[in-house]
Parts: sequence; C-alpha cells; structure tokens
Amino acid sequence: MNVFRVIRPPDIFTLLNLVFGFFAILFASRAASGSSFQYALVFILLAAMADGLDGLVARKVGGSPLGANLDSLADLVSFGLAPPFLAISAFHLPPSVWPAAMLFLLCGALRLARFNVVSEKGDQHFEGLPIPAAGIALSASVLLDMPMLTILLMLFLALLMTSSIPYPKIRDLRLMIIFSGVYILVAAVVLWHHDAGDILYAALLLAALILLYMISPVVIKRLRKER
Repeated sequence: MNVFRVIRPPDIFTLLNLVFGFFAILFASRAASGSSFQYALVFILLAAMADGLDGLVARKVGGSPLGANLDSLADLVSFGLAPPFLAISAFHLPPSVWPAAMLFLLCGALRLARFNVVSEKGDQHFEGLPIPAAGIALSASVLLDMPMLTILLMLFLALLMTSSIPYPKIRDLRLMIIFSGVYILVAAVVLWHHDAGDILYAALLLAALILLYMISPVVIKRLRKER
C-alpha cells in the first residue's frame, strides 16, 4: 500500500494534530524559559481543534484505511504524552512523581487501543473519558499553578479514561463551534495577555468547559431517570 495515495482530507487534519502535539512537547521541554509552557498549551489546544476537524471532515467525505489507527497514534502523542510531559516540565516534578505521569500515558494508550478494537456503546457515546478531554484538562491545570492538583488530576483522569463510563460524542456543529471558540479565546489570552489574572480566568474557563463534559454522564443518567 502506498500511504501517500490513500491519504484523504481527514488524514491531513490528523497529521496536523500529530505535528501540533510534537510542537507542544518541544515547547514543554523549554518550560524553564519563562512562558514556553503556555505555548505548549496553545499547541495542545490546536491539536484538539485539528482532532475535531478530522472527524467532521471524515463524516462529510469519508475516511481512509489509515484513518482510525492514524488518529489514535496522533492522539497518543498530543493528549497522552504532551500533557503529562508539560506538567513535569512546568512544575519540575521530581522522579518520585513520574509514575503518575506514566500511568496517565499508559491509561491513555489503553483507552485508544480499546477504542480501536471494541465497538463503542452505540453511535452516541464513547466508553471511558476520551483522551483529548483528559489531555486538555490536565494541560489547563498547569495554568492554575497548583502542582498537587495537577498530580491528583493525572491519577483521576487516568482512571476515567479506562473506565466504562459512557461519554457523549460531540457531533453537533454548534457544540463544536462553542468548544473551538473557547479554545481560540484561551489561546489568544495565553499568547497576548501576560497578566496573571487574565491567564487564570482563561484557565478556569477552559477547566469549566472540560468539567461540564466530564460530569455529562451524571447529568444524562439523571435525565433518563426522570423520564
């Protein structure tokens, strides 16, 4: 198989996802030099937007034979590896804490592997917290400048990714625009506003968005019971 001949438009966005994840790691490795960790967060958000676009385009024009596996490989780099590496670099976490980051990475890999081989719970839900949401939540916590919270979050998110909790698939274009708008707003604040208060508000906005998604299974379950 000539991979360059089977690549379709959705794969271009998947490859962009991978490239953005790589840049996030590069900037995270320079976190000691001031605001580099903020740029790492921006690239993780760009990766999330590319990840959303590849699914949207695939549903419109169809995917390629490489699509699903390529998407998982890109997600593992951008949301499984880059966020915990960012946390370690930004907070200079000691080796004693590295197992928490490794657990996040391993659970992310298991989550993606399960997605590739096990049919999801219908067409409307994922099984376990999707790795992009986990990666964004962990990255946003770095802006809050609370190392212990980030460490605990790594463990909690790792468990959610490997859980069997059903999470809704976001395929509504309006919701995708809202998420993308928040990502762009947060990225703009992080890049062009150096006031600590503005960055904190941006981090809280991003964290609130992901938190709403994380608790959505609880809300959905309650609504079903009320019916």
